[in-house]
Amino acid sequence: MKYWDNIRNYFYKQNLEGRLKSLNVKHDIVNLNDAKTIGIVYDSTNPENDTVIANFARQLHGQNKQVEILGFVNDKKIDTKPGVTIFNKKNLSWTLAPEDERVNQFAEKHFDLLLGCFIGENLPLEFITRISKARWRVGAYVEKKTDCFDMMVNVGEKSDISYLIQQTTHFLNQIKYDSK
Repeated sequence: MKYWDNIRNYFYKQNLEGRLKSLNVKHDIVNLNDAKTIGIVYDSTNPENDTVIANFARQLHGQNKQVEILGFVNDKKIDTKPGVTIFNKKNLSWTLAPEDERVNQFAEKHFDLLLGCFIGENLPLEFITRISKARWRVGAYVEKKTDCFDMMVNVGEKSDISYLIQQTTHFLNQIKYDSK
């Protein structure tokens, strides 16, 4: 199986590099207060994550933020959930790169912030964060995935996205910069 994974990962990287060559995005620091548009990508396989993300999105809406959510479900059965754009294994190439027009449209949007609300390896969601045209991409720290995000939050041994969101919100609120 390791041999197959190496082949898949090679072609995944080739596909990604091809997409990145045509990408012309200038990344700028954005704090949570200044962000008007926020994109959220998350692993919707665990139903508890849906509740956490829905509550977080409501909180952001209450702060007059425009929020769009894209969830990935790691199966072939679930393809809709209320209030969330969902894609699943049926929407992936054999290399695990997303092949869905809704995903492409999401990645093309010029969000002020893109929040990667997933912990650990998730190739479909990592692909989206890498090709996103968002101004500032934030997600969980993974040593070998530093090209996924502009800012990474170390959550240590914790693996729940509610803690990731709490820490991300804290640090985004701490960012001070000259907006000239």
